Amino acid sequence: MKFLQSIFDFYLQSSIHVGLAVMALAALSVMQFGFVPEPTLLLFIWLGTICGYNFVKYSGISNRHHLEITKNVLLIRIFTVGCFAGFLYFGRLLPAYIWYTTGVVGVLTVLYTIPFFRQKNLRSFKGIKVFVIAAVWVGFTVVLPLQYHYMSFLSERVLLQSAEIFLFVMVLMLPFEIRDLKYDMPHLLTIPQWMGVQKTKWLGTVLVGVIAILIYLQKYVYASYLPVNFGVLGLLLMSVWFSRENQGRYYASFWVESIPIVWLVGYLFI
Repeated sequence: MKFLQSIFDFYLQSSIHVGLAVMALAALSVMQFGFVPEPTLLLFIWLGTICGYNFVKYSGISNRHHLEITKNVLLIRIFTVGCFAGFLYFGRLLPAYIWYTTGVVGVLTVLYTIPFFRQKNLRSFKGIKVFVIAAVWVGFTVVLPLQYHYMSFLSERVLLQSAEIFLFVMVLMLPFEIRDLKYDMPHLLTIPQWMGVQKTKWLGTVLVGVIAILIYLQKYVYASYLPVNFGVLGLLLMSVWFSRENQGRYYASFWVESIPIVWLVGYLFI
């Protein structure tokens, strides 16, 4: 049993799970426009997400909390190097223009971790943590996959999709923000630090309502996507209201982060 537990912990701590969540949203974005997801691109996104998240968590610079609670940091770092090699391999198989967006996302990730202005990184600036992470997710889950299919980022439909995913990720992060209240430094001014837990949950409710409007405004290839989308919003809202500071060990890192995967599964089985 301990062996299975250690495997599951490695699965979460090595960012495999969050990588699958990002990859699922990328596949969703493509499917909502009527395209077939490209496996090479999805693997590129999955491996890139693993590398980015592990760089942020285990670089020893920006988030010492993860270093303290993770037993297999060395193994995860070796695993990340392997993922980076796979990321470069699949990247070579993709069009060169894909690397433009990847470069922007990569720079944001590096600046989020490494101090660049008066010994501060992006994470250190008051109140912008959630917005930077949401922007990175939009880059990897909307802009990059639709760029592959020659969709203009400035088209109305893509902008609506970007806004939808941006707000979705913001709400998805709220249970993490509530959980991390006891770890985050006060100067970060995260949403729960600024508003309190209860008002944060109400903010999440309002944002879910805005997402519902954005979903309603979009014209999907298949009408059956609409009820799945609204069902997922229900799960998202529940995840916010059930979250608390002393939540279960896997509540946010597994169950909440599984919502994008559930969303994709819903699409695949309708």
